[in-house]
Amino acid sequence: MTPAWVADPELGRTWERVRARFERAGLQAQGYVVLSPATRGERQAVAALLGRPAVRARVRVDLAGLDARLRERSGIGGLAEVLPAVTGQPLLDRPAARAQQLAAREAPLALAGELVTQPWADRWVAGLRSTGVLTGRDDAEDIVRAAAAVMAELAQDTTDPPGQHRYALSRVELAARLLGDAHALDRGTVLHHVVVRALAAARDTAVPTAAREVEELWAGAGVAPDLLSRTCLVWGLRLVDGGPLGARLAASARAGDPVHLTEWELRRTGTLVPEPGILVLVCENPRVLEAVAQDGIPGWAVVCTSGEPNLVVDRLLVDLAAAGVELRYHGDLDWPGVAIANRAMMRYGARPWLMSAQDYLAGVSRSISGPALSGGEVEPGWDPDLGAAMRSHGRGVHEEAVLDTLLQAVRDDSP
Repeated sequence: MTPAWVADPELGRTWERVRARFERAGLQAQGYVVLSPATRGERQAVAALLGRPAVRARVRVDLAGLDARLRERSGIGGLAEVLPAVTGQPLLDRPAARAQQLAAREAPLALAGELVTQPWADRWVAGLRSTGVLTGRDDAEDIVRAAAAVMAELAQDTTDPPGQHRYALSRVELAARLLGDAHALDRGTVLHHVVVRALAAARDTAVPTAAREVEELWAGAGVAPDLLSRTCLVWGLRLVDGGPLGARLAASARAGDPVHLTEWELRRTGTLVPEPGILVLVCENPRVLEAVAQDGIPGWAVVCTSGEPNLVVDRLLVDLAAAGVELRYHGDLDWPGVAIANRAMMRYGARPWLMSAQDYLAGVSRSISGPALSGGEVEPGWDPDLGAAMRSHGRGVHEEAVLDTLLQAVRDDSP
């Protein structure tokens, strides 16, 4: 039974201080704490605990001395036994817990260094350590083993066997064959992120964030996205010849129907050459393409990026730009939209259209309840005044909010 002079409720703050110091010292009776008894009852309780008067405002308590007194007089033991009894909580050896956490954090990283011995492995491991992507995960070592297996597989010779043509390996095929789960390498999984970091380290390049750049990194390692799930939504596009794809696009254009292009079709067709004299509106949101299609405006084609361009969108826009087609870009005027627009203008030579500071202010005035801007600010590369206006108003203007203005501009510029 805990004696009254040890279990006195007035010692609550005292035991909290002593416990904290005892745990920081690795459950060793070392060092001291300084108490500041606030009431007469607390001073009396501290005096009884220490076996000496506690009349000063500040009382220094040596833990070794207190531990010895408790062992001699408490009847239940020293600090290691008394503290759990009076606080009702087990003790935590904090240095040991920190060491255990550090060991648990380093274990998968050490395993990564053992399994992957290429010169780039140190960069990969350093990136995993700095981001903490594996920290606290029970499956961290499983992820490392899977990532190492993927990198080992990609490092193997991929020369075509004599008389055979090797088809593109997709990521789902790789995951299913190597890991037993077709979705193990899906975007958004930790394993995908870890492998992308490894691929970037192997190429001595920055870890990509844009979807297109991630897929290009995979493609550089011989792994393509599956050829059907990613598409590009287009309307009104006609090709010079183009084989089966050209015929399908021509039929869709005559019918006024939007169409989804696949990587499968683009690979079979080769370089796409559009019919001359057409203007191409590149939009971010499918509703814009739908509205132009419903209006049936002649002389235009529309390519929708559906947000960040995927590899299919990218391939199409690269071919259109190489053919000298005028690409007019319109997207959301929020920070992510500005980032996408900057990349479209830099990569495809697209011309920003109806995306000036004046256009933004007109959109804000019409859409007072527009979404608040969020995320990191991105400076528009084509109009510094636009960035200033966006920061001033703090609201985004989405394409759908100015759809009627955009449609009228398309009609007015119809060849």
